[in-house]
Amino acid sequence: MTAAPLPTQVPPYTYPRRDPHPICVMLRRLRTAAGLSLTKVQEEYGITAVVLGSYERGDRVPSLHRADAALRVYGYRLAAVPIDDEVAQRMPEDMVASLRTIANSLERALDLHEMSDPSPAD
Repeated sequence: MTAAPLPTQVPPYTYPRRDPHPICVMLRRLRTAAGLSLTKVQEEYGITAVVLGSYERGDRVPSLHRADAALRVYGYRLAAVPIDDEVAQRMPEDMVASLRTIANSLERALDLHEMSDPSPAD
């Protein structure tokens, strides 16, 4: 019995459609703008291509520490910056929405950290 021939064209794998976290979208934009492949990032910076790819697709959301480490590859740092209405009016709407989502995530992470590690009462 002979094996069936392999197809010459394989359709691309499609991931479940969902809105990825803004930090995931940002990581992909920065990498592609830098002209780097996932493999090149892995070779030069030690961030596993499979993990970075899963972040970029939105399959996984990086922790704050890992997001900051990935952003540093492209010369950025993760930071929380308040956005006032005057500044927000001059920015593209999608960028404002992304920054507010990231800021909210940082606030929740800090709240969770404070709840899990309460400081001793005075």
